[in-house]
Amino acid sequence: MMPSVKRLLFFLLLILASCALKPPVQEMSDARSAIKMAHALPGQQGRADAYLKSAESALDEAADAIRNEHYDRARRKALEAKRKAQQAARIKQSRQSAPE
Repeated sequence: MMPSVKRLLFFLLLILASCALKPPVQEMSDARSAIKMAHALPGQQGRADAYLKSAESALDEAADAIRNEHYDRARRKALEAKRKAQQAARIKQSRQSAPE
């Protein structure tokens, strides 16, 4: 009887732990904002465009992971999207301030 009680407790703890995990709402919002800001910056796309496309792809993957309740992967992908969008913004800004 004891092994079945332990097994039941284990599954209850597992269920409770999975309920405690939350989708990365803030990270998704931050990534969307970074992408929007990078798109709004003036300047030629070039390399920045590649980073933006990669950022958008990572954000799509994060959204898919959330739909599948893989919140850790979603968080990682959202952070990746934000980093790539920020890199695109840096590229655009550096080209904008460079002398011609």
